[in-house]
Amino acid sequence: MLRRAGYLVLLVAATLMPLRAQCERRPDEIPFKLVQGFGIIVQGEVGVQGEIGRISNLNILLDTGAVPGVLSVRLARQMGVSGSVGSFDLVKERIQAEYVTVDDLQIGWIHAKHRAMVITDLHELEQLLGVRIDAVVGLDVFGGQNFGIDYKHRKIKLGSLGITRHVTPIEIRTAAEAPYCVLPIAINGQQFHILLDTASNQFALFQGHTPRHVIDSSRNLRTLAPQTMQFVMGDMALNNQIANVTQEPHGKLGELDGVLGPTALHMSRIEFDWEHQCLRWDNE
Repeated sequence: MLRRAGYLVLLVAATLMPLRAQCERRPDEIPFKLVQGFGIIVQGEVGVQGEIGRISNLNILLDTGAVPGVLSVRLARQMGVSGSVGSFDLVKERIQAEYVTVDDLQIGWIHAKHRAMVITDLHELEQLLGVRIDAVVGLDVFGGQNFGIDYKHRKIKLGSLGITRHVTPIEIRTAAEAPYCVLPIAINGQQFHILLDTASNQFALFQGHTPRHVIDSSRNLRTLAPQTMQFVMGDMALNNQIANVTQEPHGKLGELDGVLGPTALHMSRIEFDWEHQCLRWDNE
């Protein structure tokens, strides 16, 4: 899983409300709770062989940068799953973690089978978000289907949300057999490859990928100086956009230049169009 600096923001507690009834009323939509204005929490369930059957009412974080998905240690024990141990990259370190296959994962209209996931302790993430997190899932659970995230109305919709104002091409890369989305963003004419990550609430470039002369070091800030930067993403210029500068992470994320959370650009809805390899969005 690609985990980032977006988790470092000080967060306060949020309370989840039951979502199952809404999901049943609209089978092509999945309602979600928006935590701290950016974190997408959905309800789901897993199927477990044997006497346990299905485990429901799970709090699942949608993280489009999660490669692979994650099970909490607590849920893995409840499921009774085990697997092989391998290396797993966090932002600041590489750890050893257990890799397993989840036979059946369901979130509204999403019905994913045989998903590779890693077991790790999500306590720190839960403390930061102020909610129980049973699992974290990425783009692999969508199986290449087009879908949209409507932040204003708190729903994930199969297919298109409707007319959107802006569009940008995307690059789909894979790691651990799971896809993640890379945005091309031009800064002063130089191309940067940025991870689109719904589990982050900022636009950040990695320090080793950022020219020193564009970093504003006044007042101990670690940002790009927006008055001297021209940001372009697809068909939109991002005027006076602030970008933080953060430490270089481990693993696959270190091959990219930075990370972007949609809410950092005030995106109100985003659409993933796999057929045309593009992202559409509104920022109102």
